[in-house]
Amino acid sequence: MSETATIDITIAHDDDAIDESFAVMTELRTHITDPAAYRSQVRRQMDDGYTLAVIRVNGEPAGCGGFRVHETLSRGRYMYVEDLVTSARMRSHGLGDKLFDWLAAEAKERGCKQMEIISGTQRVEAHRFYHRKRMVIKAFQLVLPIA
Repeated sequence: MSETATIDITIAHDDDAIDESFAVMTELRTHITDPAAYRSQVRRQMDDGYTLAVIRVNGEPAGCGGFRVHETLSRGRYMYVEDLVTSARMRSHGLGDKLFDWLAAEAKERGCKQMEIISGTQRVEAHRFYHRKRMVIKAFQLVLPIA
């Protein structure tokens, strides 16, 4: 990535922006293989409060972060980051930092007291990144499969 690269972060509002995020998102969500199904899923999630942010380098999607803002008795108002990924080909250029910092600023702007991410135990490199960004482990997530 050149020093003169243009980097911007925008919220995906239309199908074109959602479609542009597909290739990057599937680096994280590898089980998603159908672009049309992905668009439909993101749209349904948006109807339920999901927001998708896309970071672009020179107009090309290089990462994305999907989040919701919740409020609970236990945590107050907080941002839950459901998806956070930068393209493997664009890693080590500070884009993850920029996207993370943008999300944290967005959480503050929306009146959140904290930002949360649930990360699979196998994602050791991601955990190093989160710890470097001053995130702390506050709880275990326990899951009961239903089916």
